Amino acid sequence: MNINTNFLNTKKGFTLAETLLTIMIIGVLMALMLRTINRVNPDKDKILFIKAYHAVETAVSNIINDSTKYNQTYLSEEDRTSGEYDLHHDFRDAPYPEATVNYISGGTQKTKTNISRAAAVCYFMVDQLNTLGDVNCDSNTGITVGDSKVIGANFRTSNGVCFDNWYGVTAAGQVDGVIDPNCEGASSGYVVRVFKDGKITVPSTSTSNANQSKAYEWLQKQAEIK
Repeated sequence: MNINTNFLNTKKGFTLAETLLTIMIIGVLMALMLRTINRVNPDKDKILFIKAYHAVETAVSNIINDSTKYNQTYLSEEDRTSGEYDLHHDFRDAPYPEATVNYISGGTQKTKTNISRAAAVCYFMVDQLNTLGDVNCDSNTGITVGDSKVIGANFRTSNGVCFDNWYGVTAAGQVDGVIDPNCEGASSGYVVRVFKDGKITVPSTSTSNANQSKAYEWLQKQAEIK
């Protein structure tokens, strides 16, 4: 009996249409995966900003409540405006003359007292945060990071974030400092507003910082999660 075994050797490959369809499906799946990965992949600027913001919150709270820096005997606004300045100090005034801060300048460790109102928040933050390299809290002319000068930077922390424009506490006790995650200059960072009583906030817009709304949104979303 003869048995036809040709069908056992029959090989069937993919047609061109099937191959193209398979490639298209793989492409769609890859696109969906990339979108998911991008959502999961953290925004470096966001992480650095939020960490720095909370570090500033803690530092400013410690500063304003430190009896070695500012008088803690609070009176009413009427008492203050009548001239009782020695009994009500906050960021509107210079700290105690004997208040001390240690910092690096020109590669040398230095100690400073008689800190001005304009420079106080900046210098005391340096005492609270881990800084890297030189500090300049007596102006906003900037510090040198690597081979270039960062305009407006007063100091840089150990995680590489620059703090710009923290010199200049006003007579009202307010300062609009900048957290600059990439140390590219004050205009590339995000404004953080500190008030006389130590409260801080992130404005929703800024005339000098085009991406300010991003920082505002980051903090708003974080508040919603909590």
